[in-house]
Amino acid sequence: MLAIAGISAGNLNAQNKQTAAGWNVKEISMTKWGGQDGLPYMAAPGVNLGATSFEVLPENKIAFLSSASNEIIITDKSTGKAIKKIPVSFAPRDFVYDNGLFYVLNEQLVTVYNEAGTIIKKLEFPNTYLGVERLARFNNSTYLLLPSGNSLKIESTKEYEGWITFSGNFVLTKLNGGNSYSFKVITADGKSYEKTLNTDKIVAGIYVVGATDNRIFLDVQTYITESPISVERNIIAVELTSSGLGNIVTSIKVPDCYYVLSNNDFHVSANGNILNMITTPQGAFVFSLTEIKSGKAMGYPSSILAAQYHFNDHLITVDAK
Repeated sequence: MLAIAGISAGNLNAQNKQTAAGWNVKEISMTKWGGQDGLPYMAAPGVNLGATSFEVLPENKIAFLSSASNEIIITDKSTGKAIKKIPVSFAPRDFVYDNGLFYVLNEQLVTVYNEAGTIIKKLEFPNTYLGVERLARFNNSTYLLLPSGNSLKIESTKEYEGWITFSGNFVLTKLNGGNSYSFKVITADGKSYEKTLNTDKIVAGIYVVGATDNRIFLDVQTYITESPISVERNIIAVELTSSGLGNIVTSIKVPDCYYVLSNNDFHVSANGNILNMITTPQGAFVFSLTEIKSGKAMGYPSSILAAQYHFNDHLITVDAK
């Protein structure tokens, strides 16, 4: 998803009404690269590895899944320093923290660890789903978030339409071609709503960030140029009511700064805030985006907005022999 670059709901089209709300951005943690109390970083041919995913934990902690060292690294949110490391299976892709357990996805299965690092169980899934890169938990069940836009409930090997979200809503996205995209919401009580939106630029991709009972959050990516590929990225919130999908409530451009390859850099918290991990040459930042209905919203720090770093431009090259 992030292999291209940063992205915008690309200058939201006038057809897409937006209410007067905004997101207030607040830094909640920063962890440096390297050292005993930082996050491992590894530059390799074809990819730069570091924090591939993150989870905000209880008791003022944040956990990062390190693709550089194959570990879950738990940090103190206030200081940003690593306080615990849990070795996990090789080449982890994503993880979820749920009810005191870590569910870690690799190419072939999901391994479940407790907070002491002990393996509790392993969840296998059919070979036809090998290589999936996203994971979710809902209502004590484990789901693979499939590239097709559907979800596989591992415990029953049943596939559902759309990606499962924290609220129990399933959301399915679709590119219509050109400057248009659609999405469908199947609510926890079985209702189904669809909406089509337009942008001023050609849509490169549309992904599900998450949902609450009254918001659907989407990651909308549009081309700045198609050759060479250059894209913008916007996170938008769309109103969800008992009668269907409403207007875009608010949107925000994501900084174009990706120091390492990350598969999962956005979460929706239990209180409806957006949590965003941004990796910079200095370290991994975690921001909280809170919707505000009035007053001036504070955006991302100017230093982050100005960074414009993408790991694809800084890869190790290997001379052919």
